[in-house]
Amino acid sequence: MDLHFARLNQLAFGYWHAQTLFTLTQAGVFDTLHGRGGGTAGEVAAACGLDPDSGTALLDAGVALGLLRKLDGGRYDNSEMSQALLVSATPASLVHWVRVMGRWVAPWASLGRALQAGHAVEPQSPRIAADPAYLEEFILGMHEYASRTSEQVAAAVELEQPRILLDVGAGAGTYSIALCRKYPQLRSTLLDMEEVLPVARRIVESSGLDERIAARRTDYRSSSFGAGEADAVLLSNVLHQESRDVGLDMLRRALAALKPGGKVIVHGHFLDESRTAPVFATLHNLSARTLWEGGHSYTTHEMVDLLAQAGFEAPAAVAVAASSTKLVMGRRPTGRDHAATSASPLANETP
Repeated sequence: MDLHFARLNQLAFGYWHAQTLFTLTQAGVFDTLHGRGGGTAGEVAAACGLDPDSGTALLDAGVALGLLRKLDGGRYDNSEMSQALLVSATPASLVHWVRVMGRWVAPWASLGRALQAGHAVEPQSPRIAADPAYLEEFILGMHEYASRTSEQVAAAVELEQPRILLDVGAGAGTYSIALCRKYPQLRSTLLDMEEVLPVARRIVESSGLDERIAARRTDYRSSSFGAGEADAVLLSNVLHQESRDVGLDMLRRALAALKPGGKVIVHGHFLDESRTAPVFATLHNLSARTLWEGGHSYTTHEMVDLLAQAGFEAPAAVAVAASSTKLVMGRRPTGRDHAATSASPLANETP
């Protein structure tokens, strides 16, 4: 097969693979097979509410993709990968995250219309806020995904004897948990919508850090984050969901919430200066424009410039080990009067 055709084939049929994964997960196939030593196609189809013949076709495709394995006697069981990552009861489960990715198939199908309009035509924020099941799945899914690199993110953050952290748009508080484990004296407040807080409190309680991590109702698009008391403000994977003007306003409110010398920490996926790499960041940019009102991705330079415009000094970028994300950080100036700096992001970037 011609190499160009093979690559095109892979791209064009990619959603077939993904939709098979999403359907197996949503139907509960992996949970059904967990701990029972396998099952026949008829047994699995009956347990998952699938037509027997069509269910067999789905299971066979799962075997072909390495998600299931076929045993003697025509029985099916989870593959090693699925047993580790796609069973709800396992510690490393990504089930909620995969379900969220499955939910996003529909809005991604509107990509062309979104790009013509210049904004999301099926924005997900109102849908998440209005649907308790979707909201819980979203918060738990992002926690499952973020937990895989949260310790590396915390390791990349350097703070001087921090005591107060504000975690803006915190979701489950995944990064606050990691930072509180790194800094034993640190206390964090999760700032998010009222509907998010019960899920966040459950996650924090399960971490054993509920005495050091609190939660406060906040509309991060308009609410004050605080007045000059925080040592650090974290904005992880939130600014790409908002327009530049909203993002700048959020950073200015973060500045107001910090002590002089306090640090803002912006965490996320950043495009390189060509805007054509990394591959995931280019797709993440499309995702932001498809899923979120005003959403888009930034280059590292653009985020550093935004921090400087908001009034932060010495903005710098740091790569996160074993992750495709970066941190862009800046300090609140210590002088009473200050001008926004415009330091070169490349001069301050740490590989």
